[in-house]
Amino acid sequence: MPKVTEQHRTDRRLEIALAALRVFARKGFRAASMADIIAESGLSAGAIYGHYRGKDELIQAAIAEILGERLTDALDGEDGLGAHSPGEVVTRFVRAIDLGSGDPGILLQVWAQAALDPSMQGVTSRVGEMLLGVFRDYLSVWYQNELGFSREAAVGSAEIFAPLYVGIVQGYIVQRTIFSEFDGDGYLRAASSIRPDLAHLKS
Repeated sequence: MPKVTEQHRTDRRLEIALAALRVFARKGFRAASMADIIAESGLSAGAIYGHYRGKDELIQAAIAEILGERLTDALDGEDGLGAHSPGEVVTRFVRAIDLGSGDPGILLQVWAQAALDPSMQGVTSRVGEMLLGVFRDYLSVWYQNELGFSREAAVGSAEIFAPLYVGIVQGYIVQRTIFSEFDGDGYLRAASSIRPDLAHLKS
């Protein structure tokens, strides 16, 4: 029997996560069932439960894995981490979410449900910490490489500004979902033009 590689397991988890997101986008994650996700994926129930214990875990993992994958894609370039400006990273990230999930409004559903259901707050908190962590790591590198900050100043600045960029991503998702006249390209151009004055933090 051929050995299942770690890459195969990773690819299969991502395949299931994408199927789950499609179902959540159509039905809402509370109305969606594991049977719906199994049918959407085209896999057996055993294959699904071999990777995820149930729908709640799938909600968390699907969103975290998709966002993590898209943010990694946004940061990956020929020059590696820190090669893109923060505005470019935001632009690449939200466009990757659009292409990857098909409907970023599913994230808005999760955030709205978390406000009503305390049991969902763990999901949103873990996803939020993941995004903040990736932005903190990225910004600390960018501030050192592109702005000439010392490591200490770069880390401190990244801690302050990471929530701002996460908020810009969330703002794009919210407005794209609920405003019919939302100018996504204009929003991303504005995000790309942000050049915060960090001179007072530089040491």
